[in-house]
Amino acid sequence: MQKLRGALLAASMMVALGFQGTAAAAPTATEAGDVSIMDWPTDCYYGKFSDGTQAECEKSNGGSYKAVVICTRYDNFEKVVHEPQLWRTSGISYAFCPMGTFYSSSGIKTRASS
Repeated sequence: MQKLRGALLAASMMVALGFQGTAAAAPTATEAGDVSIMDWPTDCYYGKFSDGTQAECEKSNGGSYKAVVICTRYDNFEKVVHEPQLWRTSGISYAFCPMGTFYSSSGIKTRASS
């Protein structure tokens, strides 16, 4: 009787905690045959454009991106980071240095969802 109670107690705890007898991992995107939904943009590039930068990702994969430019102020050489407000899922993103600054460097910012 004591062993039966112990077994029942263990089984009821497993059910209460959500343990199941078998588990299988979900298929990866490649196994499922869909590699287009990966969340993060891929095949991205950026570079200097006029007094700013441009950035683009060829595949958004459900994510988004935007250009980021680092500019230097003429008066005190302080660095200023400037980026567009809107995230993009296609096309070219531009970011320009504000007045009173000049181009220093550039980059791209990405995120998993738009």
